[in-house]
Amino acid sequence: MKYRTKLYLAIIITAVISTLLCLGISYFQVSKIITNELRTNVMSVAAGTASLINKDDLISIQHARSNGTAAYDQIQQQLRTVRDDNRREDIFVKYVYIIAPREGAIDKYEYLVDAEDKNSRDYSPIGESADEADSAKLSTNFRHIYAPTDFIKDQWGTWMTAYAPIYDKNGKYIASVGVNLYADRVIAKIHKLLVYGVGSFSITLILMLLWGWFLSKRQAASLEGLHAGVKAIGAGDLAQRISMNTKDEFAELATEINTMAEGLQQRERLQLNFARYVSKHVMDSILQSGSQLSLTGERRKITLLFSDIRNFTKMSEKYPPEKVVKYLNEYFSAMVEIIFKNNGVLDKFIGDGIMVEFGVPLEDNDQELNAVKTAVEMIQAVKELCAKWKREAKNVPNIEIGVGIHTGMAVIGNIGSEKRFEYTAIGDTVNSASRIEQLTKELKTPILFSKSTAQALKDKIKIKSMGAQVIRGKAEPINVYTIDET
Repeated sequence: MKYRTKLYLAIIITAVISTLLCLGISYFQVSKIITNELRTNVMSVAAGTASLINKDDLISIQHARSNGTAAYDQIQQQLRTVRDDNRREDIFVKYVYIIAPREGAIDKYEYLVDAEDKNSRDYSPIGESADEADSAKLSTNFRHIYAPTDFIKDQWGTWMTAYAPIYDKNGKYIASVGVNLYADRVIAKIHKLLVYGVGSFSITLILMLLWGWFLSKRQAASLEGLHAGVKAIGAGDLAQRISMNTKDEFAELATEINTMAEGLQQRERLQLNFARYVSKHVMDSILQSGSQLSLTGERRKITLLFSDIRNFTKMSEKYPPEKVVKYLNEYFSAMVEIIFKNNGVLDKFIGDGIMVEFGVPLEDNDQELNAVKTAVEMIQAVKELCAKWKREAKNVPNIEIGVGIHTGMAVIGNIGSEKRFEYTAIGDTVNSASRIEQLTKELKTPILFSKSTAQALKDKIKIKSMGAQVIRGKAEPINVYTIDET
């Protein structure tokens, strides 16, 4: 089968589905509007009627249980007036009546007053069961003006019914006014609209079919080129580019598709490299920035954070493996959430330790502050975790962590083999940050950071010097600092 024929068939199918969909939506929307308007009208009639009824007369009818009293005749006449005034072209009220709960059966109703003539076969005397109230679920909705959302159908026709409560002067529920609106006329109008709609949409469908045939014949060649290119891109070949020299909208579309493919190619590359290291917010910022990030390696200023659980070896020996894994997973989940919140990049887990970078892959002028904020929040989160574990069970670990931070130049990029790359940092800055973290146990302080980090924190947080310290791998001592909590 020729592509042009396939395209034409696709247009026909699309046109048919679109036409039927539009017809269906229009029909149901119009039906909904008309039904809601009808429901509003019948509820309004019921509410207005309920306000007219003399409560004392109604109570006397309940006690007398007779349709021969003056009170009965007066209320019946009021109901008839309401009924007759609402028999118009736009609304036709068939029945108006008052029903009340049957004594001893709160979910069953009986007629109290009926607007119909007492000699009419449609007349419902006092005490006759009002089964339609059961169908309308009035027993669960009697305290407010209520109308079922759907039409009620029975052997006499289709109805829109509404009920309005009547309360005595003490606010006690007495009965409900019921209004039955004859809906067959309205439904007939809705069906008539459907017939008109089918006719209109049929003409539209024919025109669409003719236009589809013309379009498929004329544009098959251009569409084939676009189709081939899009198919390749959709199959994952994001390097595919479409070449088209027609100088029309199809050529413009081809250019846009090429631009899209290039963007998707970059997004895929970025997501593969950064999705598991950074938060969704940072990932979105990278994608929206449009900046060309170096993945092959670059030297730049970053802030490194290392954290480690103190005495983890003893903890792993003391508790069953499954408990250790459970506690570690909860711990790592809490830490990663804090890291991502402060624009950190999770480099890796090193046993029970964590390595984090700030200032990558996007520039961050507050990288030192964000790193220290992360450390403070990590310490607090660990305290909350320990408290939570103690509430849940006895004999649980009371862990403490140390956090070391250092700012300096490092090489950042994808490092590894062709089978496995890892976006990470290498260099002396990394080693220094790790050694500073090891000092936290010796100096008995949970957070330590270097002078290069501290210099960026002036006027932002209070810090204090812990003096010059010798760290492994450095010939000269380095000055370290912590947060001044005084």
